[in-house]
Amino acid sequence: MEWYLPITIIPGVGLLINSTITQIMALSAEINNLVSKSCNNFQHSIADKKIRQLTLLTRANSFLYMSVAFYVFSGILGVVTEANSTYSLPNLALYIGTLSIFTALILLNIYALKAVKIRQEQFEHNEHH
Repeated sequence: MEWYLPITIIPGVGLLINSTITQIMALSAEINNLVSKSCNNFQHSIADKKIRQLTLLTRANSFLYMSVAFYVFSGILGVVTEANSTYSLPNLALYIGTLSIFTALILLNIYALKAVKIRQEQFEHNEHH
């Protein structure tokens, strides 16, 4: 593996982090709006679901940060060591970083699916009132 390979992936992960941070900020504002005033049982239920969504986004973001750390670590180790084995330390760091990204993407997909479900609930509730 070339030492610069993991470093070239970091800008893409940075875009994912930026997008996730934007979603976290928007969701936090939405939750704040829901809980800043007295709310009925339905609104309380929605706020609770959105707080769980915020937890998912925060976990996904943590995995993205970890992936960047492992990619940087892999690149640095790739320069310092001259191991060419598939199971060398630089490669293992690269694999862990990639696994972290996949974990984050799974969490982001779960978030997206649940976000649609919550919106649908809100729409159906407003339609009946």
